[in-house]
Amino acid sequence: MNIAVMFLIFLLLMVIGMPIAYSLGLSSLAYLISNGQPLTLIPQKMTVSLESFLFVALPLFILCGEIMNTGGLTRKLVNVARAVVGRFKGGLAYVNVVVSMLFGGVQGLATADTVAIGSVLIPAMTEEGYRKDFSVAITVASSTIGAIIPPSLLFVIYGSVTGVSIGKMFMGGLIPGILLGLGQMVYVFYLGKSRKYKDYIPVGEKLPWKTCLKYLIEGIPTMILPLIIIGGIVGGVVTAAESAVLAVVYAIILGLASRELKLRDLPGIFWKSAKTVGSVMIILSASTIFAYILTQEKVPQMVVNILLNITDNRIILLLIINVFLLFVGTFMDSTPAVTILAPILLPVLTQMGMNPVHIGVFMCFNLIMGLITPPVGSCLYLASGISHMSVEKISKAMLPLYGVNFLILMLVTYIPTLSLLIPSMLGMG
Repeated sequence: MNIAVMFLIFLLLMVIGMPIAYSLGLSSLAYLISNGQPLTLIPQKMTVSLESFLFVALPLFILCGEIMNTGGLTRKLVNVARAVVGRFKGGLAYVNVVVSMLFGGVQGLATADTVAIGSVLIPAMTEEGYRKDFSVAITVASSTIGAIIPPSLLFVIYGSVTGVSIGKMFMGGLIPGILLGLGQMVYVFYLGKSRKYKDYIPVGEKLPWKTCLKYLIEGIPTMILPLIIIGGIVGGVVTAAESAVLAVVYAIILGLASRELKLRDLPGIFWKSAKTVGSVMIILSASTIFAYILTQEKVPQMVVNILLNITDNRIILLLIINVFLLFVGTFMDSTPAVTILAPILLPVLTQMGMNPVHIGVFMCFNLIMGLITPPVGSCLYLASGISHMSVEKISKAMLPLYGVNFLILMLVTYIPTLSLLIPSMLGMG
């Protein structure tokens, strides 16, 4: 069996609704059997792929997010955002974006952002007079910010499969993540000023200064959490995995101190986190054997030759790669996509003189957009369940926000400084 047949089997299994982990595993199994290769490669590659110390950070950041939700820390971040931007016209829409930026500084999973923030703000925005489809759309679109602002779990995966520093990746995602948030807030501002769309954006709620002060004081301990994670890594005090441990311990202490988290809640939190981690890890391990076969068949070299034969113009080549990644993101989850594609595309782009950190940031940014794009977009389906709206209606309302996200993606792709400035300033290279 050649590599094209393996891809065909993989796509066929995906089309008939087979979970992606099984699609990857079964197509790899078919290839190994037909080519007479030892099947022991499957458990060997799957287990070795998860032995990296860097993967300790991934489940811990997921756990930290669950503790925040149960311990009331996410609600405190929402209150901080309300105190800062809630007074403006479209206040809750701004809050939706800002709290995604704050939440992203603690755990980098877009789906967790959609559930945690959507369950609070979608009903609140609808009750305050926002159109329901817009409320859901801004929630889904802003969830991508949390997967780009450090710590991003996809950055951890990219660094693990390519050997690029996780600390550099985290710092590289800071400006793009902030830009994405600002871009979405500019869109909200435009709607608020537009006569045509004035019904989308009601006036904000001006909270009494005492309430604002109370929210800010209550939220300060939670806002220290991103500083612990990012500051510890940048300062060289802790690794990404060690910062995740500190984040979990600190979140538990905060939750218990506020009395919103009980010791009896912890087993349930651990179990829920374990299920999330398990679903991510099985996809990761299955995609590793698939990626191993691609490497053995020298697919990266083939891709390099094909792309360079099409054009040697960097601008056109990057556009082709972005369109390809956007297409992949519409039917494949970002986790296996980055595991498979990063080792293939990295040689192409480094050969053109691009920095591996910049490559990782725009590649992950691109694939994260797949989480909000039908037909596979996980965040869309989660938001649909929370709001009881169809995915089709949510996607239609999101069309302008897709445009905003794509514009920021193009800036990040073609302006390397956006990804490399902070790592360079911090002496991280």
